[in-house]
Amino acid sequence: MSQTLLSTANYKGTRDFYPEDMKIRNWMFSVMRSVVQRFGYLEYDGPILEYFELYKAKSGEEIEKQLYNFYDKGNRHVAIRPEMTPTLARMVAAKLRELPKPIRWFSIPNLWRYEAPGHGRLREHWQLNVDLFGINAWTAELEIIQIACEILFAFGASPEDFRVTFSSRKILNQFLKNSLNLNQKNEHDVAKLLDKKNKISKEEFETQIIPLLPNKQKDLDLLYKFLSSSINNISDIHGITKEVLEEVQTFYKAIQSLGLDRTVFFDPSIIRGFDYYTGFIFEIFDTNPINKRSLYGGGRYDNLVGLFSNEQISGIGFGLGDVTLLNFLQTHKLIPSFQSQKGVFLGFLGESTYFPALSIASQIRQAGILCETNLESNLKFGKLIQQAERKNYRYMLILGENEMQNKKVILKDLSNGTQTEFHQNEIIEKLKSLEL
Repeated sequence: MSQTLLSTANYKGTRDFYPEDMKIRNWMFSVMRSVVQRFGYLEYDGPILEYFELYKAKSGEEIEKQLYNFYDKGNRHVAIRPEMTPTLARMVAAKLRELPKPIRWFSIPNLWRYEAPGHGRLREHWQLNVDLFGINAWTAELEIIQIACEILFAFGASPEDFRVTFSSRKILNQFLKNSLNLNQKNEHDVAKLLDKKNKISKEEFETQIIPLLPNKQKDLDLLYKFLSSSINNISDIHGITKEVLEEVQTFYKAIQSLGLDRTVFFDPSIIRGFDYYTGFIFEIFDTNPINKRSLYGGGRYDNLVGLFSNEQISGIGFGLGDVTLLNFLQTHKLIPSFQSQKGVFLGFLGESTYFPALSIASQIRQAGILCETNLESNLKFGKLIQQAERKNYRYMLILGENEMQNKKVILKDLSNGTQTEFHQNEIIEKLKSLEL
């Protein structure tokens, strides 16, 4: 009776990472990690499994549709984390008085959401989270946006490859309340519609929003004027206080002083998470028409730690998913070639050379250099070269019986076929000169 074979297909919305894929993923993570660490951010992590109430408290009933949640063997309602921010807030609240301020933390967690997979969106992904706690001034927003830009620059992107748009929740709140004279409920409903404005047709947007406006078409015209305002004419909109206007304009002057004004622009139509963000908000877009989409964004949130503590502390941050980042890097052809394997392949010929080869390989590894060896002593010379080439090594060390007796070794450059012979005492020096 034949055995029924299991499917080799992975779970929908996830990815298999073969070694060549892991090279790219590790490279992406290392670049992101190096940038944020240069700004003084410390890496943290938390459990992939949390109590269900943690996410319900932050996001409400709607999050339940996207959660992978279940009851464990102790009948506890738990969920696989869909985002990192609730875990971060819990951890910060637990040691709030002990942590030196400002708190600069980052993480690259594995996250899960049950949703329809599509371009730039999967059920499982990794996400860089960068957060800053304890600074109420706009200088915190400036640092966060600078980091968000520096990450893409570190991958080789130019200022024209992406566009950063920013606004302030304070401006939006004052406009809705003071200019449109909306009550609290309509203010919330209008903001929600603005948040999804780009996902519906203009006709649908106007049909839904006009009934919420006291002066109907007149207010709609004013709303469109507000959404199209620039940093220079936003002051023409009545109902926004001088203090808030000056904060936004001073912030933009700081953007200009950093030379980021080719990339960063004021745009009051950016809404982003109305129920969540409380101050500055920003979003980053790919400018390439092939991948013209939102890449990532963030903003200030001042109320999250309050879910766990009576003490309040301001926070600001962003999240960059690996799927959208990979799409960006592929679109702009910024992924380097990982064809050549770092290190060296040590091939030995004959059983008598096996133990001497192991000793040489150990010395090479102790020097911090990758060294892979063949494990079969009966391989022909041609097979050894073929094995090294298939593993994408450029350099190969060859140890035969003659070399072993004379304390020599051969170094072969597989890219051009040249080879040199030298004493075994010189191996480490020679390999380090190749910058493997």
